[in-house]
Amino acid sequence: MAQAKTADPRKDFEELSAQIEVLRNDLGAITETLKNAGVHSGEAALAHARRTASELQARGQEGLKYAQSSAEEMGAQAAQAVRNQPAAAVGLAVGVGFLLGFMSGRK
Repeated sequence: MAQAKTADPRKDFEELSAQIEVLRNDLGAITETLKNAGVHSGEAALAHARRTASELQARGQEGLKYAQSSAEEMGAQAAQAVRNQPAAAVGLAVGVGFLLGFMSGRK
């Protein structure tokens, strides 16, 4: 017949305590790993956001330069048109002024 083992509660408690301590250490290591992963992904996200902001700023500056040059060109064209046809320019200005005055007076 098989012999029955007598269980020693103190020994079982000590083994259980040791296993719990190992689990605590493992959880601590997992927590540290997750924390480091979060820090690294946060740094990567910040770097990506900075790069994107820099690219958008560069595009905005290019768009502003284009708008400025277009406005200067249109201004030069308008000045040339006034020089070429001063009577038409004065007539157009009077007409636009009359129209704006008429529209703003009808409140």
